[in-house]
Amino acid sequence: MHKIYNHKELASRIKTLIRDNRMFRDIHFSRETLAQELDISPARISTIFKEEFGTSFYDYVNRQRVYHARRLLKSPAHKDDTLEDIAIQSGFCNRMTMHRMYLKVYRITPGEERKNNKE
Repeated sequence: MHKIYNHKELASRIKTLIRDNRMFRDIHFSRETLAQELDISPARISTIFKEEFGTSFYDYVNRQRVYHARRLLKSPAHKDDTLEDIAIQSGFCNRMTMHRMYLKVYRITPGEERKNNKE
């Protein structure tokens, strides 16, 4: 028998799984994957995101990926990584998806971010 969690408890568990455990870095991570991990329906995942986070599952996950990409772009340890490498390490399926989401969040491209960081 599974414990029934309220939305606030689930939201806390979701944050831990996605942000702290960095599940977002898996390019195959999906709403369905998270639902299986929590033993709840994908529809309930969507409801929790809308009610507790005020955003969709995919917007939340992509923001976590963009935040991670920015950390990598600013890290001296990753200065020689290509933008494609940074994208994959951040959970994006390719450089162009990262580019589009990065521009949406920061209003600057990853390439411009890297260039500004070098200056």
